[in-house]
Amino acid sequence: MPNRQKKESKPVGIQDHFIEKLKEVLPPGIGLAEELSDVLGISLDSAYRRIRGETEISIDEVYKLTKQYTLSVDDVFSNQKDTVTFAYTKLTDSEANFEAYLNRLFNHLKRIHTFDKKRIHYVAEEIPIFYSFSSEKLAEFKLFYWQRSVLNIEKYQHQKFEWGIISPDLVKLAHQLYKEYLQIPSVEVWTDETILTGIKQISFYFESGVLKKNQTLELLEEYRQMVGKVQQFAEHASKQKSDKEETYQMYCSEVVLGTNCIYVLMGEARYSYISFNTLNSLTTTNPEFCEETEHWMKNLEKKSTLISGVSEKQRYQFFSKMNAVIDDAIEKINRT
Repeated sequence: MPNRQKKESKPVGIQDHFIEKLKEVLPPGIGLAEELSDVLGISLDSAYRRIRGETEISIDEVYKLTKQYTLSVDDVFSNQKDTVTFAYTKLTDSEANFEAYLNRLFNHLKRIHTFDKKRIHYVAEEIPIFYSFSSEKLAEFKLFYWQRSVLNIEKYQHQKFEWGIISPDLVKLAHQLYKEYLQIPSVEVWTDETILTGIKQISFYFESGVLKKNQTLELLEEYRQMVGKVQQFAEHASKQKSDKEETYQMYCSEVVLGTNCIYVLMGEARYSYISFNTLNSLTTTNPEFCEETEHWMKNLEKKSTLISGVSEKQRYQFFSKMNAVIDDAIEKINRT
């Protein structure tokens, strides 16, 4: 018998692994070579050589690609289970940074939307940011509040609120974020206190003289309409009438959530967003961290009450409490 040697399989190197991770986060129908060529500013031939491992991907190129796709390098370069790398957009003291942050959110939502397999899990200590942009007036107030009281942007520090004070382009971008969110199936976990933060912001600005009485009452009614839209989503288990399948699940939790947390499934890729500094978020694709986030969310959902779909009684009680909070705030303003 002739001596036949077994053909050894080529070990998967770091660059091969990195290329595989890039493939996971690319939208369907987008060619990897074309995308590398575009992002890195190289020829198609050079891109193919990098894909085949004939040319090494430089540190600068890795940086460009991970920034473009918010891809964590942890699962490519690190074997340490207790170290996680996060990406974020700096916001403090800059309108330009704030607009970049909103654009980053918008572009990520658009990329999620391109995948057939997609879902957003949102644990909401306060109203999900996207619903704050459901109407132009509510969006304008939230954009003003964040820039004045959270980001400390100088031009707003001594201004009172007026309609039109925020750039129409920024308000339009915020509303586009809301409409894009409606396109993506989601699971949300709320509590009875989720609504309180937004109501307190409006009331605080009224009591501080930043909002006039008529503006305050108008914003509270806008808040009621926004809550009404979410109630409709829960009733129909879908965000839009045109949805043919269930695209929305809502849970009521009796557990104090303690944070806003988002977990995204996008094809084979996973993303975790952890809130910090009120509205900003830390983003990672670290597999161990995402796995733990998914486990925590699923456990929280199991211990919560599903109020979307057929749960009519529990849903009515939940939204009645929220409307009562709005009624109390309106009554207090009217007594002033």
